[in-house]
Amino acid sequence: MYAWYSKVCRRAPCRQFALSVGFLALVSGCSSPNDGASIGSGGTRGAGTGGSPGSGGVATDGSIAAAGGATGNSSGGASGAGGGGVPGSGGTASGGSGAGRVGGAGGGIGGAGGSPGTGGLMGGVGGQMAAPIAATPPMGWNSWNTFQCNITEALIKSVADTFVSSGMQAAGYQYVNIDDCWMNGRDASGHLTWNTAKFPAGIPALAAYVHGKGLKFGIYESANTDTCVGIYGGISPAVAVGSLGHEAADAATFASWGVDFLKHDLCKGDRNSFANMRDGLRATGRPIVYSINPGNGSTDICPPNACALTLVNIANMWRISIDITATWASILSLIDQDAPLYSYAGPGHWNDPDMLEVGKGLTAGEDRAHFSMWSILAAPLIAGNDIRSMSSTTLGILTNKDVIAIDQDPLGAQGRLVATPATNLQVWSKTLSGATSRAVVLLNRTGASASITATWSALGLPSGNATVRDLWNQVDLGTFNGSYTAANVPSHDVAMLKITSSP
Repeated sequence: MYAWYSKVCRRAPCRQFALSVGFLALVSGCSSPNDGASIGSGGTRGAGTGGSPGSGGVATDGSIAAAGGATGNSSGGASGAGGGGVPGSGGTASGGSGAGRVGGAGGGIGGAGGSPGTGGLMGGVGGQMAAPIAATPPMGWNSWNTFQCNITEALIKSVADTFVSSGMQAAGYQYVNIDDCWMNGRDASGHLTWNTAKFPAGIPALAAYVHGKGLKFGIYESANTDTCVGIYGGISPAVAVGSLGHEAADAATFASWGVDFLKHDLCKGDRNSFANMRDGLRATGRPIVYSINPGNGSTDICPPNACALTLVNIANMWRISIDITATWASILSLIDQDAPLYSYAGPGHWNDPDMLEVGKGLTAGEDRAHFSMWSILAAPLIAGNDIRSMSSTTLGILTNKDVIAIDQDPLGAQGRLVATPATNLQVWSKTLSGATSRAVVLLNRTGASASITATWSALGLPSGNATVRDLWNQVDLGTFNGSYTAANVPSHDVAMLKITSSP
């Protein structure tokens, strides 16, 4: 969107992503938003040693709730930027009546020092832990890539209808999201208003329609006074439609409208607005996926390893770079930028290389490679094409359940580049639930077909036999010893596999 903004209207390159904005009122004696291990009714907190970040984010000796609901000392409680944030054996309750706890950004259980991320909210009666918001990468659709400001109530309804009729909903897509240009200003009380020409029945009615299809509804805002396309309209005199300075009130408005997903764009605004909006969303009590774009173009992209914000504590997903375009070069650039960020991804918090361009002019092989790489990178799968008129080939790519299952694997690990057998031939591996399974993408970035080999040692699998499944063709290829070679992978295409070590 940044290139469009640069030409037309100050549009920051910000397509955002979403951290869970979860605030759950657990039981009487709710969780503290600042402690890493808060408890439910009647309990007291033990003195945890903190939630240190790390690639695993595993709490090996977490807080234990005894019969009275008290928590013990927490020697582990990892949270932060880990790639899992998985509670260890101590992360259960033993009879406490309200043993709810707040975990870290990855959902780990921390002690007093274990800072919770908005996505790491957990809790439940009797020590049962609820999954964080966006426990797996969100799947949905956004209006910007195809329609930009040309959005209407009728369009969004027809997209929701197509989610159901096309099989996208059955494949896991949930969120129907409108982007910029829905707003008109604020009323005399300062509440946001919608463009009644585009949305005559209103945003709450549209959200209700989407919900009636069994889907979820998303909306857009900016961290400035106006939006990325420069909307600054409303009542006379004109008032800001951006959320800067209105975060709490706007969060309450979105919750009252039935919003389930908020995309919050920096738009040359104030990055402090992101934390303020997080707090506002949390205070509503409604589980709203929080997606942010903290960047301002190619010179100020603010990925999690080079941003003043601790993104895993703010959002469920965050843009890592400038806007995607429907070109092979753009897709490769985003893959390369996402590659070193794997330690920041995990349940409740995801790196976002931007919305999908599948079905928007790339070749079928490039679309396959694009979708494969987003899936192995554990990226949100937010379609950006006109799904109402897509080809059967595009639909088949977007709804391949074997490939989607890799993206949605509950472990939440982001794939890594593990081998480069030759220039621009790459082997990517993603650890799946169950220690002996790997998802593998053999990516051919060259201009000619090539054979690519994956070795078990590069994948972190034991030597010996392993079964191999071709995920795009959805066929089992057999058992192989030590390695597998995909012959003649086409240019700008992939072979995508699931490899499981034999017992």
